[in-house]
Amino acid sequence: MAEENQHIILATSDNDEKKIIRREVEKQRRTHMSVLCASLRSSLPFELIKGKRSASDHIGEAVNYIQGLKQKVDALQVKRDRLKQKVNSSLVETVIEVPDHSVAVVKCVNINPTPGGVEVAICSGFAEGNFPLSELMEILLQEGCDVVSCVSTNANGRIFHTIKSEVEDLTRLDLAKLQQKLDHAILLSM
Repeated sequence: MAEENQHIILATSDNDEKKIIRREVEKQRRTHMSVLCASLRSSLPFELIKGKRSASDHIGEAVNYIQGLKQKVDALQVKRDRLKQKVNSSLVETVIEVPDHSVAVVKCVNINPTPGGVEVAICSGFAEGNFPLSELMEILLQEGCDVVSCVSTNANGRIFHTIKSEVEDLTRLDLAKLQQKLDHAILLSM
């Protein structure tokens, strides 16, 4: 009988220990959940959680907020892709057959806005003496750009010109118009 009482006492103490452990684990889980919910609430705009009291209300608002953000991200990605296409379309390439040569010549002009100005990159397919670099600089000056530097590089049979210029007011500079003028000047030089 004494053994049986001892066995019951041991079983009861084992059950008590399991209950205590379970209670402690549950307490830690609730504490962790409350910390996570507080973190979620702090990430949401105040107007979404104002007046809401329960964690489920906050979670529902978070779901709606995340879905709204996802839609905004998708719209911005579409806008970014359209802008990339516009920038890529501003890179004009013209292929012309040169009468004296049997190879095609590629000339391109790319205008990149920079802080305080623009950078004009020009690539031509061969080294010719009558390239209108001075005309291009004159066009830049007419459009309100102050030419700061011009670097020419010959690589693999092509000549690359990079003209850096400063602009007093970038909002007044029409890049599409400038692109057309530069393209026209290059086409006339051929």
